[in-house]
Amino acid sequence: MDSMSLAMVVLIVLGLAWANGANDIAKGVATLMGAGVSSAKQALAWGAFCTTLGGLAAVIWGAALLKAFSSGYVSADFPITEAFIFGSLSGALFWLLIANLKGLPVSTTHALLGGIVGAALMIAGPTGIKTGAVTYKALLPLLLSPLIAILLCWGLILVFRQFSKTTPQWQPGCCEESEWHEDPYRCAPTPSKLVLKQRRIWHLLHWLSAGATSFARGMNDVPKIAAFLLITLSAQDGNIFGEYTSLLVICTVTITMVFGGLWGGMRILHVLAGKVTRMDEKQGLIANLGTSSLVLFASPLGIPVSTTHVSTGSLMGIRWGDKQKPHENDALKSILIAWLVTLPFAGSIAALTTFLLQR
Repeated sequence: MDSMSLAMVVLIVLGLAWANGANDIAKGVATLMGAGVSSAKQALAWGAFCTTLGGLAAVIWGAALLKAFSSGYVSADFPITEAFIFGSLSGALFWLLIANLKGLPVSTTHALLGGIVGAALMIAGPTGIKTGAVTYKALLPLLLSPLIAILLCWGLILVFRQFSKTTPQWQPGCCEESEWHEDPYRCAPTPSKLVLKQRRIWHLLHWLSAGATSFARGMNDVPKIAAFLLITLSAQDGNIFGEYTSLLVICTVTITMVFGGLWGGMRILHVLAGKVTRMDEKQGLIANLGTSSLVLFASPLGIPVSTTHVSTGSLMGIRWGDKQKPHENDALKSILIAWLVTLPFAGSIAALTTFLLQR
C-alpha cells in the first residue's frame, strides 16, 4: 500500500472513531441526565473520562475483538486488499454519519459487520465469508444481547422494588410528581441523617454505574475500529512502530473517539435521556447495571455485542417493566427501524465502494 492509500485509511479509521464517539458516548451516561442527576455537559464529561479508561483497557482485554474484526469473519485465504479495507470502513462510516445527522443511536458493531460482509461478498462471493462465524459469533450475539438486557433489567426492577419500600412515597402537596420521580427524597417528612445518607449512596451508585457502562463501551468499541488500522500498518514494509503498533493505534483511536463524543454527542444524549423512557435515579442505575455487566462479560471473550443495542434494550426493559405507555416524541420506533436498516445499508455501501475501487 502506497503512502497516499495509507493516509486515506488512517483518515477513514479516525473519521469512523470520531463518528462513533459522537453516536455512542451518550449511551453510558444518558441515564444521569434522564434521571435529573446531572447536566448534559457533566454527563458527557464523565462519559468521556470513563470511555478513555475503557479504550486504554482494550490494550489488555481487547485482543479477541481485534482478531475477530481483522480476520475472524473472512476465510483463511481471503485477500485483505485495499478495496476490502476501504469498502468495509466506508460502509460503516457513511451509515454512522447519517445516523448522527438524524439523531439516531445506532450500532457501530452492526455497521462494521455489514461493511465487512458487503465488501467480502463483492471480492470473493460467499466463499470469502466464514458463514458460521458471522452467524453464531456475530449476528446471534447482536440479536440476543438486547433481549437479554430487557429481561435482566426487568428482573432488576423487581429486585429493586424491595429496596424502594424505604424510599419516601409521593404524597399530593409535597411536590410535583415529576419532581418526585427525579428525587424521591423531596417528599421525606424530615431530612434525617439516614435519609441524606441514602440519597448520597444512590447518587454515588448511579454515577459509578454510568462510569462502568462508559468504560465497557470504550473497551468494546475501540478494538473493533482499531483492527482495520492495525492490519494496514502491520502489512507495511519496515513498520516503524514495531511491537508498539497496537498500543499506539488503540490510544489514537481512543482519543479521537472521545473528542468526537465531546464535540457531537449532545444530540444522541437528549434522545436516549428523554425519548425512550421516563426514569428516576434507581431506574437509571438498573439500566446501567444491565448494560455494563453484559458488555464487560462479552468484550474479553471477543463476542461483538453492541453497546447501543444493549443500552437501548436496558432502557426498554425499564419502560416495559414499569408498564410505561408510548408518549409524545417517542423515539423507540425509529430506533428499532434503524437497527433493522444498519446491516443491509452498511453492507450495500461497502459492496458498492469495493466494486468501484476494483474497476
